[in-house]
Amino acid sequence: MTESRPHAHDKGVRETDKPIVSLLAPEFEDDPVGSLARLRERSPLVRVGYPGGQRVWLMTRSEEIKSVLSDPRFVVDASKVPGHEGPSITELMLSSLDLSDELRDSFGANLALEDGKDHARLRRVLAPAFTMRRLKALRPGIEEMSAELLDALVRKGSGDLLHEYAAPLTSGVICELIGMDKADQPQIRKWMGEYANADADFTTSLQGLCTYTKGLIERRRAEPADDMISTLVSAVDQGGGLLSEADITSLVVNLVNAGYHAMNDFILNAILLLQDNPDQLALLRARPELLPHAMDELMRVVPSIPNAGPRYATEDMEVGGVPICKGDALTGSLHSANFDPRHFPRPEQCDVERVPKRGEGHLSFGSGPHRCIGAALSNLEGEVALDHLLLQRDSPELAVRRSALQYREVIPGGARLLTSFPVRL
Repeated sequence: MTESRPHAHDKGVRETDKPIVSLLAPEFEDDPVGSLARLRERSPLVRVGYPGGQRVWLMTRSEEIKSVLSDPRFVVDASKVPGHEGPSITELMLSSLDLSDELRDSFGANLALEDGKDHARLRRVLAPAFTMRRLKALRPGIEEMSAELLDALVRKGSGDLLHEYAAPLTSGVICELIGMDKADQPQIRKWMGEYANADADFTTSLQGLCTYTKGLIERRRAEPADDMISTLVSAVDQGGGLLSEADITSLVVNLVNAGYHAMNDFILNAILLLQDNPDQLALLRARPELLPHAMDELMRVVPSIPNAGPRYATEDMEVGGVPICKGDALTGSLHSANFDPRHFPRPEQCDVERVPKRGEGHLSFGSGPHRCIGAALSNLEGEVALDHLLLQRDSPELAVRRSALQYREVIPGGARLLTSFPVRL
């Protein structure tokens, strides 16, 4: 374990008195690992600017992030802070989208935005879809889907690995899990792509997905199937107030978004990372049984979600020795935590044999009660994709210079997603 440096307030200079750090500064795009490392050694918490003009505490170290994400004194719903006034960060971001009341409601039943009993209720109704038994049953279909997509690309000899492999694979998996009909999946994938594209008509795609989901609810009510949507409809029809139809629509919209963009980006960035580390790729090919460990390591090094969602302090306290006031918003840099040398020896080195100590793994799926419910499904998708793309055949060759790859930001300072990935096979 490395020793942390004295905190700023220990020297008589409070962190709140320092200039606000802008994560939009060029240094965080040019050298995110190094820039975050400098913040991490400066203090466990630093003040940063956030979309909507709010000031937020950014946690930079793994220990503090895990602690806050597991501490019930921090909530994701700002209205649960005693005496809270004014909009939350999420509400400010939603207000900037100029959504109708109907579309705003599509963000209602969201695991990421609920606390306590409400969060547990939603997680309980979704849990059956993510059991190991269910995932095992999905694997043959994922394998078949991946093989068909890759075979089509190989026959062409070239193509876009994002739009012709990763996107149809990840959308197909989440659609299969939810119970969306195969014939409808191209349209759903189009809506998914527009959902996080600033140049597309966001409200039209969101409205289309909501309308489709409402129609699917009625079809599954008439003809139930062995899928998530049928299970959710049954929970509504059984009564008891566990779930409403509006909840189903919201859950589907949010699951689609969470299960699509991040995995697309992970698959592509994992390929780049392993091509940058040919010794690790060679080791993985020689010992394919390492693939589960490799998935953990790749998820650590190239997380698609850079920061945890904001948490609000319900009382005055200290975090990492830094005074926090009731109502303060905190977010955690998952990227910084994943490179924290206090938990990962040689963190900047990609090591597919790395096995972290119990309780000291990466934070790309979060931690505590809100840890990603689809983590095991994401690992399964990643294993299949990397096995098919890198282990069972020669690696796809990038058809453009690395510097020519283009990205788009979902929100300022948030995830940067590749817009294409042209390859030769």
